[in-house]
Amino acid sequence: MKRLLIIYCFTLPGLLLANEHALGAHEHGAIKLGMAIEKNNIEIDLDGPTESFIGFEYLPKSENEKKVFNDLKIIWEKELFKFIAFDKKLNCAISESHLNQIIDQKETAEFQKNIKDPKKKEAGVHSDIKAKAKIKCNANLSGTIAVISLKKHFNKIKKLTLDLISIETKTLEINQEIQSIKL
Repeated sequence: MKRLLIIYCFTLPGLLLANEHALGAHEHGAIKLGMAIEKNNIEIDLDGPTESFIGFEYLPKSENEKKVFNDLKIIWEKELFKFIAFDKKLNCAISESHLNQIIDQKETAEFQKNIKDPKKKEAGVHSDIKAKAKIKCNANLSGTIAVISLKKHFNKIKKLTLDLISIETKTLEINQEIQSIKL
């Protein structure tokens, strides 16, 4: 795992920087998924505009908006395999998982308070979803299949790019609602 983490630490940031966006200048519908695999361990990173997942980018305000965001957070943290599934024979389990909404400075309550025109409140507000997960399986993942179904669950995802770091590093476009990839 140490070898993979070293590769992951030096390779993935370069891949992400090549396509990185700053909040306020991101491409709606474009999601980055990173997967680093070593033997029976996998680390997953997910990054993309919040709107692609929950339909809005500002901080959830209404009870319904809070529920939509909390449901996403719970599913990612507890039921991640609904989005990214592995062969049941591998007996994989989530050992760590979290999902956060990263808000652009324009979303802060202080900034919003200073906007005089109510029509301009939340205009231009941007936020991203940043999610991570660590998964441990009872067998080596090399050569097995993962099923990615993020596009099925989130119809606002238009472009899903997977950076896969394993024995080799490759970048794949996930074009289907449900797509199988060889690890």
